[in-house]
Amino acid sequence: MKITNYTILLVTFLLSSTVLIAQNNVSGLVTSEEGIPLSGATILNTSTNDAVVADFDGNYTISASSGDVVSYSYVGYESQEVKIGSNFSIDIQLVSSTELDEVVVLGFEKKTRSEITAAVSTINTQELTNLNTSTSISNMLQGKAAGVQVVATNGKPGSGAYVRIRGIGSITAGSAPLFIIDGVQAPGTQNLNPFDIESVSVLKDAASSAIYGSRAANGVIIITTKRGKKNKRATVEFTSRFGYTSQTEEHGFRMMTSSEKLQYERELGLLGYVPAQAQLGYTSSLNEYNRLAAINFNWKDALLRDGEVVTNQISVTGGEENFQYYLSVSEDRNEGIIDQVTGFQRQSARLNVDYQAKDWLNIGVNVSVADTKSDEPRDRYNLQSPIYAAYTTLPYETEYVRDNNGDLVLDENGQKQYNFVGFGWSITEALANNPEFEGNTTLLANINLESTITDKLTNTTNFGINNQKFRREYYYKPGSRLDDFVGDANAPGGKTDNGSFFTDYNISNVLKYKNSIGDHNFSVSGLFEFNKISSRTYSLESIGFASGDLSVQSVAAEATDASTDLFERTLLSYGGFLDYNFDGKYLFTSSLRYDQASVFGKENRGGTFWSTSAAWNIAREDFMQGLPFDDLKLRASAGVSGNQAGIGYYESLAVIGFGSFNSQSTAAPTDNGNPKLKFEENYTYDIGLEFTMFNDRLRGAIDYYKKVTSDLLLDRPLLSLGGEPDGSILSNVGEMVNKGVEIELDYDVLRSDDLYVNVSATFGTVDNEVTKLVPSASYPEGAEIDWGSGVYIKPGEEYATFKLVRWAGVNPANGQPLWYDKDGNITATYSTDDEVYLSGKSPLADMDGGLNLFASYKGFDLSADFYGKAGGYSISYNTRDILDPANISDNMAVEAFNYWKRPGDVNVQPSAQYTDASETSTRYLYKTDYIRLRNLNFGYTIPSSIVESSGLENVRVYLTGQNLWTYAPHYVGLDPEVGVGVGESSDGEFGTFSIFGIPILKSLQFGIDIKF
Repeated sequence: MKITNYTILLVTFLLSSTVLIAQNNVSGLVTSEEGIPLSGATILNTSTNDAVVADFDGNYTISASSGDVVSYSYVGYESQEVKIGSNFSIDIQLVSSTELDEVVVLGFEKKTRSEITAAVSTINTQELTNLNTSTSISNMLQGKAAGVQVVATNGKPGSGAYVRIRGIGSITAGSAPLFIIDGVQAPGTQNLNPFDIESVSVLKDAASSAIYGSRAANGVIIITTKRGKKNKRATVEFTSRFGYTSQTEEHGFRMMTSSEKLQYERELGLLGYVPAQAQLGYTSSLNEYNRLAAINFNWKDALLRDGEVVTNQISVTGGEENFQYYLSVSEDRNEGIIDQVTGFQRQSARLNVDYQAKDWLNIGVNVSVADTKSDEPRDRYNLQSPIYAAYTTLPYETEYVRDNNGDLVLDENGQKQYNFVGFGWSITEALANNPEFEGNTTLLANINLESTITDKLTNTTNFGINNQKFRREYYYKPGSRLDDFVGDANAPGGKTDNGSFFTDYNISNVLKYKNSIGDHNFSVSGLFEFNKISSRTYSLESIGFASGDLSVQSVAAEATDASTDLFERTLLSYGGFLDYNFDGKYLFTSSLRYDQASVFGKENRGGTFWSTSAAWNIAREDFMQGLPFDDLKLRASAGVSGNQAGIGYYESLAVIGFGSFNSQSTAAPTDNGNPKLKFEENYTYDIGLEFTMFNDRLRGAIDYYKKVTSDLLLDRPLLSLGGEPDGSILSNVGEMVNKGVEIELDYDVLRSDDLYVNVSATFGTVDNEVTKLVPSASYPEGAEIDWGSGVYIKPGEEYATFKLVRWAGVNPANGQPLWYDKDGNITATYSTDDEVYLSGKSPLADMDGGLNLFASYKGFDLSADFYGKAGGYSISYNTRDILDPANISDNMAVEAFNYWKRPGDVNVQPSAQYTDASETSTRYLYKTDYIRLRNLNFGYTIPSSIVESSGLENVRVYLTGQNLWTYAPHYVGLDPEVGVGVGESSDGEFGTFSIFGIPILKSLQFGIDIKF
């Protein structure tokens, strides 16, 4: 027994000695090509899966044996692998990934930047995560890509944005781009976690987007999410942020205090203005006047707040040779600025898996689930809106009932009593007793099968689904003030439930042959794709609830309305693509795609869309040697894409509507339909120049484009009604042109051991003109279309051009408002007959751009992103309301005091005795030019020598702010970035007007990122 134990001990010692002799410590320094130490670089022994990180000075030590493979990696740099031999002192210089040929995702394939012959912009995804993550991805794109204009819908947390690539693509069929997330079509990005994003590509011309056929007329934004890497140990990343959001500063006005409002009422009353003589400022005794003046209640402080913003995100990623994974879970909460509500919440989870099932088969699976909730109150132009109430409620009125000494008057239960002011309304009571809720659950999933048939022939099949469940609930409790106004006394309380179930299925298959013969490189691909969209909607209304705490429809006394609808559309597509290049110098691509859409009649159901493009890599020519160009590429493209996104599902069919009459079911024609409908078509032409210079310090691209949209889908008048409610039928008529210039620049100002400074900028212009509309005998090029809220569409003018009576100021002799008639003569009579087109003035900006600054010094980093736009106009009805004496029963702006008082007064408001001064005209039409500090981020990465003892790889702490400063020299109103005027009154083109909608918000957050 002793001999056996001794033998075992001896064998163990010998084996241990062998291991000790075989293992060594490999050490060295990890730097950039410029010699800058890469603190936090990961060094992985792929043979043992042991890993360490470089210290603050870039030094490292790792155990390894001869024959082991050690991998060196760092964010923003290309990884390197070294096989250990007899040398155990290894210094590594990593090459910046920006110096390598960037890989860009282009629809059904990936290409290096040098291989691309089309206009494609890529976006730095790290810059997106610096922003408030409860903001949608669409909003985050502002200023990040030339030619992409983004206007936030409003400041409601979680709301989306209007995104336009190279102008307005259609009048009725939609101008929003196509969003593709991991190969699956998505209607938007509100439910996408920004931390999951790996890359964003913007396809802007026909050559890049025509592969998507009739879905790509307005450009394509392709988003790919993160994936695991081969032979990488598991890495956990955790992010937590906490901060506050608040309203951005108002522009050009200040609301009155109690004493100012009372004084204004008295002044106008004394001038004989009858409405003012009914106000307390005129009718009160001196004591009552002084008591009211002392109240000075701040309604903005009562109804609005600094809302909490919280983000927590954790992800795990890693992989082996045949299996890679990425898993993330996140939560975002943004209370918003409206008090008494929870605000916006989003929970999301994602799992991306890649599995090499066979040598010839790779399987990729992406699954994401997101759930959003919001209980924001109504966004409308009346007393139900907290924003409206915050500005217009009188400052000498209080939120709750108070006595003459200013003390609260409690009810019999000791509770505060709502003060029903004005028309007998309390916004505080409405927020408590008229709750509203919106929710959205999204499942986005796809399976991707990549088969290698031969070394030259591959096949890729993708199955994708986008499933969304939207729900909205609105409840006015029994006994609430709204119930008193609109409810049924015999069945108090009312509830509305509506929602939809949306499903988008997509199946695609791409067969690709790729080969090289000498310097000739080419590939040929074939595509099959099928897409089906199904939407079910429901609406339920009921009245009569026993308690304000019970709001489910089943307990209601009476159901007053119920309806459901089903809509379906399909798209079947075939395509072929050709790529060719000679020695990487001369490149040519071509695509052809045929789409069949169910929304059109049988005769015109199909559409053929094509593109062709060519590029010349000039820098690879011998005559370019010795010049400062690292790359120089000239490219040109042309092509046609289609559009059918925004039209109704059954516009080509005669539709019968069902109802009831005399307790009997009825059926009647409601729409004649047009079986000759076909796709709108966009003809796009582009020429561009891409370059890198001075050892990759300066990178840029310049493009000129022209996009002609023909066969616009517009309502054409019918000779007889024929059952058509508005006497018209949707037809393919009309034409529109967009053209412009785009510039993108990226410059490394300083590259030293300790200091790195980078400046990048984007700039784009859009020149839009409507050239044809529905022709008639009187108007061969088409008559104007009233688009609502003072904007029209007319041949020869920009889309949505303002047509208004022109304001001429105030008569200095008597304070009377003046206008110009249609002939340009000054008149004191307002008439809509004097409306004229204001050429060049529309809600759409003519140009926009971004300026992005980044600097790092040792462990410190600072970034600032600016965004600006110019050339747009908007009517500020907010300003009209707070200046117009007709609204004297509401609070008003101090600037209203500047009214005409005596002959000779100039630059003043009209005299109060004239009641037509605020008729819709150019008086309140303002330029919406602005420059905004979109994002400011300051951070510090703690040296790895400090954190590695805790088992951590990297720790960064930072402060980030969004929308902290805005310069708008011409605008008067809440905020110059106008999306919808107000959420429930959004007629006309976006940006046309503002009426106390939720303004853009600013935020400030502290964050910490931990990697281990």
